[in-house]
Amino acid sequence: MRAVVLTETGGPEVLRVQERPEPVAGPGQVRIAVRAAGINFADTMARVGLYPDAPKPPCVLGYEVAGEIESVGEGVAGVAVGDRVMAGTRFGGQAELVVVDAAQVVPLPDRLSFEQGAAFPVNYGTAFAALILMGGLRAGQRVLIQAAAGGVGIAATQIARNAGAGRVIGTASAAKHGAIREQGVTDAIDYRSVDFAAEVMRLTGGEGVDLIIDALGPASFRKDYRLLRAGGKLVMFGLSEAQPGGSRSLATTLRSLATMPLATMPWWKSLNLMNENKGVFGLNMLSWWDREGNLDRVTEPLIADLEAGRLEPVVAASFRFDEAGSAHQFIAERRNVGKVVLLP
Repeated sequence: MRAVVLTETGGPEVLRVQERPEPVAGPGQVRIAVRAAGINFADTMARVGLYPDAPKPPCVLGYEVAGEIESVGEGVAGVAVGDRVMAGTRFGGQAELVVVDAAQVVPLPDRLSFEQGAAFPVNYGTAFAALILMGGLRAGQRVLIQAAAGGVGIAATQIARNAGAGRVIGTASAAKHGAIREQGVTDAIDYRSVDFAAEVMRLTGGEGVDLIIDALGPASFRKDYRLLRAGGKLVMFGLSEAQPGGSRSLATTLRSLATMPLATMPWWKSLNLMNENKGVFGLNMLSWWDREGNLDRVTEPLIADLEAGRLEPVVAASFRFDEAGSAHQFIAERRNVGKVVLLP
């Protein structure tokens, strides 16, 4: 089978299409003929060697796919050859065939394309975990979504809108403001031209927000923390600032990692935390997956809204397998509004 192989760590050129052995579905497993595979920021970090949980090169990346069940292993019930499905793949998804446990597959609604299916499991699961399970978002509350035009950002905007958030503030470059407002952002901030923290305080009359989700890094985490009102929560789930412009910058990476421990709660403020009445959460979907064995707790509650059209995955662009390097560059340059996917 053909697969996108990370041959070594480096720039986008290290991603090459190669022939790999076909996986075989064992007991309780299904083999999926992949029609679309999602790209996540973790894949781009793994490419440059900044994601320690990724398999060592040469390897096949990819957390999620959509396609058709091609064969089933012994003891599998409830799904059949030809079913349209989505699945989390725990790496290995950017290939023509992938094997997963049958319990991991979710029916792909007929109204959705395969590309949209590949945009659902990780992005929407991450957004639900951050906003609802960790953040406890309730109707009427104010939420700030950093990078609101990205795959997780759009998923989070739709979930916050459906939860009845009183105000959904999103950061994005000015050219993307129309797109994020269409998804439910009530107040769009151009982080390139204004200080987002000052603008949030202006928009909220100096009160701040109830919940912030942020995958950028410590430079913004520090500002985020100060924007929380009493009882507010910050959920950190990424470090995109460590990879500017699509290539690894050692100086930027070291600076981000060095400042991370001081981004929100420096050790000398530990005794004051109770007086500040704020909470900080870290979210890593891979370790969540490892601990629970699946993504059911963060995806199952969303299926009804997905089937009814209250959630609508947005695909920014689709690239062929042999264009995987260009797809990574597209993401690194922050050109996407929504998910970027690969097509065999």
